[in-house]
Amino acid sequence: MRSFEKSLDMNTKIEILAPAGDYDALVGAIYGGADAVYLGVSEFNARIRAKNFTMETVKEAVRLAHAHGVKVYITLNTALYDRELSKMLEYTCELHNLGVDAFIVADFGVMSLIKATYPEIEVHASTQSTIHNLDGANFVVDTLGVKRVVLARELSKKNIEYVSKNAKCETEIFVHGAHCMSVSGQCLMSYFQGGRSGNRGECAQPCRLPYTINGKSSYHLSLKDMSLASNAKEILDLGVASLKIEGRMKSEDYVKGTVEAWRKIIDEKRNAKKEEIKTLGDLFSRQGFTDGYYKSKIDATMLGIRTQENKDTTKLQAEEKIVLQKPSVDICAEFYLGKESKLTLKVGEKEITVLGDIVEEAQNAPISREDIIKNLSKLGQTPFSLGKIEVLKSDNIMVRVSSINALRRQAVEKYFEVVRKLEVKEYKRPELKEPKKIKTAVFRCEEQIPQNVDYFDVVFLPIDKYKNGSRANGIQLPPVIFDSEWQEIEKMMDNAKSGGIEWALISNIGQIERAKKHGFKLIADYRFNVFNASCVDFLTKNGIENIILAPELSLAQARSFKGYSLISYGNIPAMTTHKCVLKDTVGCEKCEGYMTDRQGAKLFVHGIYGHRNLIYNSVPVYMADKLGDISDFSNHFIFSSETRDECGKVINAYKNKKAPNGTFRRIK
Repeated sequence: MRSFEKSLDMNTKIEILAPAGDYDALVGAIYGGADAVYLGVSEFNARIRAKNFTMETVKEAVRLAHAHGVKVYITLNTALYDRELSKMLEYTCELHNLGVDAFIVADFGVMSLIKATYPEIEVHASTQSTIHNLDGANFVVDTLGVKRVVLARELSKKNIEYVSKNAKCETEIFVHGAHCMSVSGQCLMSYFQGGRSGNRGECAQPCRLPYTINGKSSYHLSLKDMSLASNAKEILDLGVASLKIEGRMKSEDYVKGTVEAWRKIIDEKRNAKKEEIKTLGDLFSRQGFTDGYYKSKIDATMLGIRTQENKDTTKLQAEEKIVLQKPSVDICAEFYLGKESKLTLKVGEKEITVLGDIVEEAQNAPISREDIIKNLSKLGQTPFSLGKIEVLKSDNIMVRVSSINALRRQAVEKYFEVVRKLEVKEYKRPELKEPKKIKTAVFRCEEQIPQNVDYFDVVFLPIDKYKNGSRANGIQLPPVIFDSEWQEIEKMMDNAKSGGIEWALISNIGQIERAKKHGFKLIADYRFNVFNASCVDFLTKNGIENIILAPELSLAQARSFKGYSLISYGNIPAMTTHKCVLKDTVGCEKCEGYMTDRQGAKLFVHGIYGHRNLIYNSVPVYMADKLGDISDFSNHFIFSSETRDECGKVINAYKNKKAPNGTFRRIK
């Protein structure tokens, strides 16, 4: 059985940030040498199935971590409904007052609300907020006061370095653990296939299942776990503030072992050795690791599954229960006749002093030095162990045992005292200005646009498919634009503007300022995951004229957003992938195909800008015969695999309020 005491001076230039899905994993993270941990508290976090912490247990978790010099970040990284925002503010205030160091937030409405209500609170933008370029990082700093941005896992070394060395805030990157096939924050697959929302922390991981493409059944969407341990030395020079390890669903052995390995290689400023990579893989892997995104080597070698051999190897790594040695505390106590008793605690470089009762002369038996030491040494329920103890006292004095105990408890409480005390404030829903109702549609290419397209007020084409003379009056910006791609996109935007394009459908927070600079009128795509009025308010105040609401909202939930847009027709993209699914299956020449799941449902897949893919849900939304139910809203159509004639028939069906054929989804 091992024990470990983390030195309070163990500070490195780059923070190692570890997962803590429960108390045991927290102990493992501290034992391994983490500088900070991130954990969830029951609700509002993207790992609902982790054990997590309660409001009662998080206080002890914070105290334990802080006693070892480890920071605590709370995950608040899901999209929230309006009805949840009051509780969220109460929850955030209480946790802040317990001493947590920062909140990792995904929902822009929640970020906006927290900073407007409690500007003292430190906010980090979650990877779920899909920030993958410098524009996005600086935008959330300028508009929301964000302290740190967790960059998307798909970034290459070059793009990580560019953002990290030029951003107005700190950057954090994932360096180890599972990563999604979909771009973070851009996946609806679990919601569509089983009603479990990844944006709400309930992902069922359908990407880990087999799919059939071009007659071949395989795990086309299952990525190996990431590990950048072989690149650690150069990562130290990229300007990154924090290195994040994924794993709030994993064991204390995984957390302890992974953190230990990263602690060692970072402290020694080197890359991991082969045997260290093997050790990390034994703790948990899916047929090894990948650093494909980091190295821009994006191919089939990135794919992997969790084999039985992997599982058996992991079981062999289990160790005895971790024993975390408590940091030692030095105590100096003073009991002088006629003066207030005085107690000083020193832990590392931190020193605090408290005062107690007036020391009185003994009437009978005076208290001995040994009795004082005995009672001051009772640190069993605290995170500390006793180091040196010194008692300075007058002779013949009387001090009650209860006074000594109270002095000790007061000193420990003061050590953890949080001076910043906020009061809970109520959520006041902002008054939203109802936008003009419009009909919009996005087509995949010019050849898809039918003659009766004048049914729509705004017709969008992907910016890389737009050519002068198009019947479109809007361009759709790609869901992902890395800094290395902006130069090419800017030329396309100039061309579109000169061709008379008025509107831009923006897919990402990092696109707002560029699109405004070019003079486009802006509509925010459903990819912003707008669930609440605070998010609507934030976006409209930053120049957005209309918003396509999150497709996960029910009709009843959407009722309070009159004038804003619902996806009223089409197969909605269930996943946006940075790794091309088609390249290794149907080939790049065709750049489209179908993926069949285990139930026989066919999902259309096609290539988009940047050699990325959209994977569409197999069932379209259809509301032509239910337009009265959604008459309070703007309507947005998504055309994917339809031919030009089929697009025309859909439009006519909506003009004539025609009932559907086949399988379809309703907004209800």
